[in-house]
Amino acid sequence: MSQAVITKDQISITEWFAAIGEIEESNAFRTEDNQKADRLETLYQQIGLSYERPEKFLAADLKNQTNGFDKILKNRTNELCAIRLVPKEKDLPKLRNRGLTIGECYHDWFLKQEINFDDYIAYLCPHSKTLLWSATFVVKPKMIFGEIIEGLHSQLTHGDTQSQLYQFRYDFKDWQWSADNSEAKKQIDLMLAMIEVKAELKKQKLAEVLQAEFAHDYLVGYFEVTVWPDGKIRFIDYNRILGKHISLPPALTQNQSALVKGISGSAGLIKGMVKIVNLANLETVDFSKGTILVCDNTDVRYLSYMRKAAAIVTNRGGILTHAAIIARELGIPCIVDTKTATQVLKDGDLVEVDANQGIVRKLDKQSNKQDKL
Repeated sequence: MSQAVITKDQISITEWFAAIGEIEESNAFRTEDNQKADRLETLYQQIGLSYERPEKFLAADLKNQTNGFDKILKNRTNELCAIRLVPKEKDLPKLRNRGLTIGECYHDWFLKQEINFDDYIAYLCPHSKTLLWSATFVVKPKMIFGEIIEGLHSQLTHGDTQSQLYQFRYDFKDWQWSADNSEAKKQIDLMLAMIEVKAELKKQKLAEVLQAEFAHDYLVGYFEVTVWPDGKIRFIDYNRILGKHISLPPALTQNQSALVKGISGSAGLIKGMVKIVNLANLETVDFSKGTILVCDNTDVRYLSYMRKAAAIVTNRGGILTHAAIIARELGIPCIVDTKTATQVLKDGDLVEVDANQGIVRKLDKQSNKQDKL
């Protein structure tokens, strides 16, 4: 049960789209994200979907310790929580804090927010510092695909992978997995069963209330799911918009012979010179347009280099990592989860990034001879 480290530079997908200038999409994602608790509650009421069900308050109730929050603060002060402050108006930012006790989060974070509390709804959510499994997946009309990993779900969204990543595809007939793991497969089967809706009346109701769509009886959309230490599965996101922005991934390939191999986050084939970027040289590196960006992981601090890069190769991350989604939006070939790219590759190496196959080949500068790395 691993724990991932999250920094302020690992921003939400809404903030990523805003950062690359996709303001219309950013606004749509912001609205969709702000309303996710309400959508999940509808699924809970209609089909019994288990999720990180919050207690909902006006933010002013928290500040004034009214409407029952005073009892929560008194009796559950040492209970771990997550607090989401969702604005009533779309132009205001969403604020969130996760992993502190209710008492710590309230006194050390909530009360220090410089906002008009009347402008916000507060969601007090349960929280666990450790998780058995986390998954992100997309259900589309032609395929279900995604990833599952042991540990916290931030490994999948922010790319801070610390455990082995299991990638899967299901075309409603056959399954394809990047590696065998019976427990991972079991958990995905259980998760998908929870969003399978066979009753036509239920489908009609969800289509009416949520504008929900279905593929082979499964809810269509982007999902984030966790398995808590007690073994209970809890959904944490159902996004109807994001899944439409995520194209079908390339087929899983066998690339055991390559020394630099990973997962195709964004397809493409391109040659270029390697530039290693890390926290030590992040502010000073000379990065030319058309260079191959090689780094441990990407966050918003790397965005200027991502824009210039001919391709991106990272040690960590997955196909549904926020930065991999942005690489696809920018049309840049991207390989993630190589584990060793920053150790094997060196500044100035001439390489061919085959993001269709998820491998990097080193090229001889003199003879242009290809040697598989």
